[in-house]
Amino acid sequence: MSARKSDKARKPHTGISLSGSSSFARGSPSRREKLYDTTNIGLDVVANIAEGSDILAPLKAACRTTKSILEVIQATENNREEWNNLTERLKGYMSALEEQLSVFETYPPEHRAVDKAFISPLIGYIEFLEDMHDVVVNMKQKRSHSKLGFLKAFTKVKLDAGEILKFSQGIDDRHKQFMGALSLFTALHVQDIERDAKAILKKLDESAILQLPLASFVASSVHTTCLEGTRQAVLQTISHWAEDDVSDKPIFWLCDIAGSGKSTVAMSAAALWKAEKTLGGQFFFSMSNSEASSTEKFCSTMARELAHHMPDLAPHIVEAVTQNPAIMRSSFEEQFRTLITGPLRQRQQRVILTIDAIDECRSGSQRKELLDTLATATQEIANLKIFITSRPDPVIEAVLQPLSKKAKLQDRLHDANQPDNINDIAVFVTQSLDGVLSHEKMQRLVAKANGLFIWASTACRMLTSKTNLSSSDHIYDRLVSMNQPGAIDDVYDLVFERTEPEQYAVMRAMLALLLAAFEPLTVHDLDDLLKHSGVHGSADALVRNLGSVLAEDPATNLIQFRHPTLVEYLRRRSIAPKGDHTNKLYIDVANAHGQIASWCLKRLKSRNEGLRFNICRIESSFYLNRQISDLERRISEFIPRKLRYASFHWPFHLSETIDTWRRTLKNEVQHVTKVPHVLCWIEILSITGGVPRAIAGLRAITRYGEDNRDRIDDIRRFMMTFSVPIQDSAPHIYISALPFTPRESIMHREGLKKYANRLNVTLGLEGLYPGLPRTLQGHEGQVNAVAISPDGWRIVSGSSDKTIRLWDADTGQPWGEPLQGHTYLINTLATVGCESGQPLGEPLHGHEDAVISIAFSPDSSQIVSGSHDSTVRLWDADTGTQLGPPLRGHKGSVSAVAFSPDGLRVISGSSDKMIRLWDTKTGQTLEDPFEGHGLLVSAVAFSPDGSRIVSSSYDRTIRLWDADAGHPLGEPLRGHEGAVNAVVFSPDGTRIVSCSSDNTIRIWDADTGEQLGEPLRGHDSLVKAVAFSPDGMRIVSGSKDKTIRLWNSNSGQPLGEQAQGHESSVNAIAVSPDGSRIASGSGDKTIRMWDLRLGRPWGKPLSGHEDSVNAIAFSPDGSRIVSSSGDQLGSWDYTIRVWNAETCQPLGELFRGQKEAINAIAFSPDGSRIVAGASDTMIRLWNVDTGLMVGEPLPGHEDSVKAVAFSPDGSRIISGSEDKTIRLTAIPGTRGVD
Repeated sequence: MSARKSDKARKPHTGISLSGSSSFARGSPSRREKLYDTTNIGLDVVANIAEGSDILAPLKAACRTTKSILEVIQATENNREEWNNLTERLKGYMSALEEQLSVFETYPPEHRAVDKAFISPLIGYIEFLEDMHDVVVNMKQKRSHSKLGFLKAFTKVKLDAGEILKFSQGIDDRHKQFMGALSLFTALHVQDIERDAKAILKKLDESAILQLPLASFVASSVHTTCLEGTRQAVLQTISHWAEDDVSDKPIFWLCDIAGSGKSTVAMSAAALWKAEKTLGGQFFFSMSNSEASSTEKFCSTMARELAHHMPDLAPHIVEAVTQNPAIMRSSFEEQFRTLITGPLRQRQQRVILTIDAIDECRSGSQRKELLDTLATATQEIANLKIFITSRPDPVIEAVLQPLSKKAKLQDRLHDANQPDNINDIAVFVTQSLDGVLSHEKMQRLVAKANGLFIWASTACRMLTSKTNLSSSDHIYDRLVSMNQPGAIDDVYDLVFERTEPEQYAVMRAMLALLLAAFEPLTVHDLDDLLKHSGVHGSADALVRNLGSVLAEDPATNLIQFRHPTLVEYLRRRSIAPKGDHTNKLYIDVANAHGQIASWCLKRLKSRNEGLRFNICRIESSFYLNRQISDLERRISEFIPRKLRYASFHWPFHLSETIDTWRRTLKNEVQHVTKVPHVLCWIEILSITGGVPRAIAGLRAITRYGEDNRDRIDDIRRFMMTFSVPIQDSAPHIYISALPFTPRESIMHREGLKKYANRLNVTLGLEGLYPGLPRTLQGHEGQVNAVAISPDGWRIVSGSSDKTIRLWDADTGQPWGEPLQGHTYLINTLATVGCESGQPLGEPLHGHEDAVISIAFSPDSSQIVSGSHDSTVRLWDADTGTQLGPPLRGHKGSVSAVAFSPDGLRVISGSSDKMIRLWDTKTGQTLEDPFEGHGLLVSAVAFSPDGSRIVSSSYDRTIRLWDADAGHPLGEPLRGHEGAVNAVVFSPDGTRIVSCSSDNTIRIWDADTGEQLGEPLRGHDSLVKAVAFSPDGMRIVSGSKDKTIRLWNSNSGQPLGEQAQGHESSVNAIAVSPDGSRIASGSGDKTIRMWDLRLGRPWGKPLSGHEDSVNAIAFSPDGSRIVSSSGDQLGSWDYTIRVWNAETCQPLGELFRGQKEAINAIAFSPDGSRIVAGASDTMIRLWNVDTGLMVGEPLPGHEDSVKAVAFSPDGSRIISGSEDKTIRLTAIPGTRGVD
C-alpha cells in the first residue's frame, strides 16, 4: 500500500492548522502524486507502519520524512530567520531520531516488537511530518512555472512568520509525544538493558546536581598551600580543633590582617582534611570576582562540593533538588537548610566546611546572614565543623564574638613577635631566592617583611621575574630602602614604577579594564577588549611583565589578581590626583567601565555570536530549564563566554561609567532594549540564572539621566512581574509572560507587532503596572527627619520613637532591623536617594537618648548617628546592624557628624567642646580629640576634597583642621560676637561663609583661615542662614529681622540696596534655577522678587493673597512661581496662585479646594503640575495650565502634611506628616511608575 492510498484510511487527527489561507490547503490525491513524483521522494506507508510490529519502521519513516523536508527547504536558499530556526530545529530532531534508531538497531528482533498501544503517537508524528512536507512541496510546485526560474521564484514566496511558528509549535508537540512513546517502549520491553538503564539513571542523578549553579572562582588559580615546614604551629592548632569530636567549639575563626597568609593556611587545612576524607566542601570568597563576592551561589556551590567530596551524600542532594526544583529562588536560609543541612543529617561521621575570606563578601547583610546560618547549622548537626578565615570586620565580629561555641586565633599569622612567623618567612625567602641574593640580603628582606607573607612573596616574585629590565640588586636596594617595614603599598608602587615610561599609559588602561571587570577576563577576552577600545597593548605581555602581582590560570586562561591587597591598592589609585598625572599610577575606572559597556553591547549585537531567538535550541516549551538534562552543554556550546559576560554585566558597566559614555552608547542601548533583541537577552538570563542581577542592573541605570529611561523601567518591571515563569523556562518568556504584560507597556506594544500570532489576551489585562503603596508605616513617634541614600535605593527616617528606619525605595518594604540605640527623638538626617518607599526592615535601635545628628556614607553602605547619649554609632545600611560597639569618647551630646568624601572616616562634634575623628573600619579614634572650642560644637563638615574639616561653635569661633594629620590649621577664626549658627564651604572649597547671632556674616579664606574683608553688616537681628550662589559669586542671607540681603562674595559688599520691603516675617524663600533671582513670601501677604546680581527688587510686590504666604517655589524652567496662603475668603478657603516670574503678574485664577492651611508646595520636574500638602491630611495635585485639580485628593496621612516633593522623574510624590509616617505615592498615568 502506498502512502497516497493510506490517505483515505486515515482518521482525522487534531493539531495545528498549517495555514490560514486556501493556498496551503491539502491538494487532491492526484495532485499530490504529481508533487511527490516531481521531487522523487519515497515515503514509508503509514498503514504499513500501523500493521507492522517492528519499532524501526516508524523511526525510519520519521527520519526519511524529516530529511525530505530539510532538502526542500535548504534547496530554496532562503535565509529568513524563521526558516533558519525551523531548519535547525528539524536537524536537531532528526539527529535525535537517528541516534535512537542506531540504538534500537542493536536490539535483537524479538526486543523490537511493538504493539498497537504504542503505535498511535508514532503515526501521529509521521502524519504531521507528511503534512508539513506537503506544504513546502506545494510552495515549490506553485512557483515552478515562474519565468524567474524555480529557485528564484521560490525565494519570493512569503510564508507568514505565524505559519512557520505553527510548524515549530506543532513539531515540538508531536516530537515530544513521539519520544515519550519511545521512552515508554524502552522501559517496558527492553529487559536486557537493565544495566544500561542504571547507568542512564546515574547520569540523570548527576545532571540534577549539575543544575545547581557553581561559583566560577577557583581558589587554586590564586592561592597555594603552605610551603613545607612552615606554619606548623598554626596548622597543628587547627588540626587539634578539627580532631576533637568532644569539643563544644564547632567553629574555628582564623582572624588576621590582609596579606598575613590566611588563604594559604586555609588551602593547607582543606588539603589535609580532603586526604582524611573529612572535607565536606570549601568556598573561597574573592572581592575581584562578582560570583565569589556574594552568597548567591554559596549554597549551590557547597552542595556540589559535598557531592564531590562525599559521594554517599549525592543521592540525598539529588533528592533535595528533585523535590525542590526552584530552590535557588528561595531565601538563603532555606537553600542552606535544603541543600546542606538536610543531606548532612544523613551522615554520622565528621564533616568540615572551609570558608575563606568572608570579609570579601561585599554585602554586610549577606555576611551576617551567612554567619547566622552557619552558627545555627552547627547547633543542629553535631558532627559539623566550620573553619572560617577573615580580616577583622565589624559585621563578622558582631556575629561571632558573642558565640561561646567558637575557637578564635587572631593576629597570630603576622605577629613579628612570634618567632615561628619570622622563621616561616625566612624559609620561604631562602627557598625562593636561593642563588639570587646572598644570605645577608635575604635576612634583611625577611626583616623588612615584618611578618607579612604577601610582602615577602611579592618581593620574591619581583626579584625572580624573567621579564625584569632592572637588576636584582637594584630591585633589592629599592625594597630595603622602604621606610615602613611590611608596607605592601610601597612594594606595589615599585612594581609599577619599573614599567617603561612609554608603556605606562597602556599599562594603566589595561589595569583599569581588569579592575573594572566584574569577573576575571581571559587573555583572549582582554585582547579583544583592548582591540575594541583602541588600546595598543597585549594581555599576555601584561601578565608576563607584571607576574609578581598578576597570574594566568593555565587551565582557564583567566587573569587573576594575586591578592586582594592589590585590588584595594588599585582602587585607591582610581582617585584622580591633582594636577598632571601622566606619569602617576592613576587608574581611570570610570572610563574603563565605559569601554567595557561598549564592548558588551557590541557582543550582544554581533550577528554571529550575539543575541538570537532560541539560542540554546530548546525543542519544546513543555520542559522547564531545569528539566533539560544537557542544558549546561548547550550553554557552553551556544552561548560564548563573552556573550554570557555581556548579558550579565552590561547594565552595571553602563551605570558605573561617566555621562559622556552613556550619551555615546545611547543608540546601542536603545537597540538592545527593543523587541525582539531584549527578549533574546532575557532568554540568556533565564537559562544562565542572571535574571535577579539584571533587574538590579537596570535599576542602577535609571539613576542616570533620562535616556531610554522609560524603556529601561518597562523592561525591569516586566522582569520583576514575570520573574517566576521567566526564570523557570526560556520559552515561557514568549508564551506566559509577554501576552500578559499591561496594555500600555512598551513591551506589550512592541511584542504585539513582532509576534502577531502569539497568545492574545482580550480581557483582564491591566493598563499599567501597579503602583507603590501610599504609606510607609512603622515609626511609633513623630517623623522628624528623612533622607535619601546617594545611590537612590533607600530612604532613611528618624523619629521621636528613638529609632532610625531604612526603607527600600523600589518596593516599599522595610530593610533590616531598626537602627536602635537612641533613647530620645531623632531630629536630623542626611540627604540620601530613593526609588520605592518601604521601610527597610525594623527601626534601628541602640542609642539611649535623642538622636540629633545623622549622615550617610558616600557609597550609601553605612550610616553614622550622634545622640544626646554621648555616643556615635555606625550602622550597616543594608542590614540595619550596628557595626561594632558604640563609639565612645564624647562626654556630652553629639551635635554634629559627617563622613569624609571617601567614606573611610567620620567626624563628630559635641557639647563637650570636642571634635573626634573615627576610623569607619575599626571604629577606633584617629588621633586625639580635636580640642579648642569653648562651648558646644554646632556644626562640622569636610571640605569638598576631604582634606580639611571646618567646625563652628557657640563659643563664637570657627576652626579649620587638617583632616589627615588631625591638627588645627592656624588659629581659630575669630570675629563673631555671638554663637555661630551656620558655616558652609564655597562650591570650589576656597572660602567659608559663616553667620552668627551677632547679626553679621563673615567670609574666610579656607586655606589660611584669614577673614576676607570686613564683616558683612546690615541685618538688624541674628542671621539664621547663609548660602552661596551656584557660581560662588554671591551670598544670600536671611535674618530674623524679616529681611534678605545680597552680597558680593569677593568684595563682601552689599549688592544694591538692602533687599527690604516685607512688612512682616519672611516665611519662605526660593532661588530661581539659574541663580539670578530670589522670591520671598511673607506674613505681609505679598511675594517679592529680588535681582540676585544687583540686589534690587524685581518689579512690584506680587499682591493677591489675603493672608500670610506660607510656601513658594520656582518652576523648573524659572518662568513661573507658585505660592500658597491661608487666605480668609469667608469659609477659610486656602488657595494657591501661579505667577509669571518675568512680569510678576498672576496667571489664571486662584486654585481653590483647600479647606485648611497649605504647609508645603512643589512643582513637578516638567513644570506641568503642582503638589500641595495641607493640614487636612490630604495631598492634592493641580494642573498648572488649567488651574484644575488633577484627580481626587490623595489620602493616607492621618495628620497634617508638612513636606512634599516630586521624585526626579515626576512619577512619585514623597510626603512627611505629623502622623509619624513618610509616604511614597505613585502618580497614576506617569511614566516610570513602580
